Amino acid sequence: MTSMADTISLSAVFRMQPKDAVSYFRSKGYQVTDRWQEMLESAHARAFTVAKAMRMDLLQDIRSAVDDAISQGLTERDFIKALKPKLQAKGWWGEQVWVDRNGVARKVQLGSDRRLRTIYRVNTQTAYMAGRYRRQVAASKTHPYWQYIAVLDGATRPSHRALNGKVFRWDDPIWQYLYPPNGWLCRCRVRALTAAQVERMGLAVENSADILRTFQADVGMDERTGEVFQATQAEVTLPDGTVMRPDKGWSYNPGDAAYGSDRVVAQKLGAVADPDLRSQMIQTLNNSPLRQQEFRRWTTAVQAGELPATSKQALGFMDDGIQAASGLTDLPPLLTMTADRITDALTAEQYATLPAVIAAPAAVLLDTTTSTVLYVSAGDNGERIVITVSSAPGQADRGVDAVADIARLTTTDLRASRYQLLQGAL
Repeated sequence: MTSMADTISLSAVFRMQPKDAVSYFRSKGYQVTDRWQEMLESAHARAFTVAKAMRMDLLQDIRSAVDDAISQGLTERDFIKALKPKLQAKGWWGEQVWVDRNGVARKVQLGSDRRLRTIYRVNTQTAYMAGRYRRQVAASKTHPYWQYIAVLDGATRPSHRALNGKVFRWDDPIWQYLYPPNGWLCRCRVRALTAAQVERMGLAVENSADILRTFQADVGMDERTGEVFQATQAEVTLPDGTVMRPDKGWSYNPGDAAYGSDRVVAQKLGAVADPDLRSQMIQTLNNSPLRQQEFRRWTTAVQAGELPATSKQALGFMDDGIQAASGLTDLPPLLTMTADRITDALTAEQYATLPAVIAAPAAVLLDTTTSTVLYVSAGDNGERIVITVSSAPGQADRGVDAVADIARLTTTDLRASRYQLLQGAL
């Protein structure tokens, strides 16, 4: 039964057409999977998925229905009424014997009223929160303090209740991991406040530096292969000893999600044993128009002041050959840039081309004095755009991604003896 708190919490979505939420939802790709763990962390935010909806026509029906719910303000009842007969007509309903993509048969629950309610609530709430996050970031100059708000009723998780009322700056790292929703059917939200409001309400602005930590956690296992699924797990330890952890797989920010998806890909690449296959996969990922478009969108948002300095985005992945030639075997494969590295050193168009430099550099060098790898753009004997990559202690995020920075050097500079040519030519 839907509580009054649920109705109030979701009514903001259903009674208007939030452009940010609609845009966010429609920007998702498709991912067909029969296990939710395969869509870890912010892959949930990048690709729409419904466990065991293996057929594309089913996924299309479900996604279109959720899209309609967000854009047209449909109620939960209207959503189920419109979608249920379509799924029943295609046989995706009730308890059935299901053969997964590996040929393993087991009894599973496909469509049900309860499941459609979960699909509806999770997707509409997540989409709305992504739009809300971006609007709040855009207003951070006047409303720089964010307060965590939990629905205080009998259905509220105790750890979510413990965070209720806590205030952190909008650019505190905590929001990269604990911006709601923080689990299945989470109804929490964030309220943006001015300095005057914080003072008038007598609120204390806290810092997450000493209370926030992240680690890798097991979230499930494939019974057939024994593969253990992992995701980044965040936790906050409050002064009274209460520990708040989002549900497994939910430690990400729905408004800043593509980076988290790439971290999952980087982890999975490490499990590919065939070096030729891994190399082909990396090149395909680096050439992806979607990644390059997403990086362009991200840099534009950063330069417009719409994202915090802690925001991150992936440039691409380091090829095994480059890593081996550099001798830096501990250098993480995911090449990541943080928003504080985006300055006026390059034009918006030049920043947008950086993923293409990673995908097809004119040359790759090793700086033997600093143990950094340099990806060099094409050009004549004049100035080159150089992406420097390192894994300096305290900068790389949990050994999965390396830190990328930008430099502008001439071809003459790059021919200095400190640089060793690994690939290509100057």
